[in-house]
Amino acid sequence: MVRMPEAATPQTTKLREIVGVFHSVEQLEAAIAELASEGFDRAEMSILGEEHLLSGDASTSVQDTSRLADDPKAPRQPIISNDDIRQGRTLATSLAGVVAAFVATGATILTGGGVAAAVIGAAAAGGGASAVVNAVGRFAGNKHHAFFEEQLRHGGILLWAALREPDDEGTARRVLGRHGATDVHVHEAPG
Repeated sequence: MVRMPEAATPQTTKLREIVGVFHSVEQLEAAIAELASEGFDRAEMSILGEEHLLSGDASTSVQDTSRLADDPKAPRQPIISNDDIRQGRTLATSLAGVVAAFVATGATILTGGGVAAAVIGAAAAGGGASAVVNAVGRFAGNKHHAFFEEQLRHGGILLWAALREPDDEGTARRVLGRHGATDVHVHEAPG
């Protein structure tokens, strides 16, 4: 008789991570950049999720963001830096301009318009679309900045970073400390 292996039971894996509280956006972004240059994956860094502080729900209102540092239920979101927003705005504006130019050129050609009309139509459509996308990008950047300001009013901006290698803790502590983080500590989180 062949014995069947026992069914594997799911195990909860624990992830070690470091967390710190920042008191300026500039310090936060400098720490993120240095952690990334030290080999930490930006995909394994997170900040407090916007929906938490901005929800207006009294049951989730927080007076002190540092209380959420060790809360496994605290919503998180990926890192989005000011550079990311600028690059996204530039890409979207350029893409909108190109698409609008193609549409205007195609419409002019289909209607039998001349080359001059195609160029003028493409320029006008591309410029208008780019302006709209640029305005939306500025709005997103302002909303992002306002979100950080809200966190700063509640005690600071939380940054979590996964610790995958044995030396990661020491490196992360040095980087976070160098950039002004307070309440820096390590904990285990569901992985």
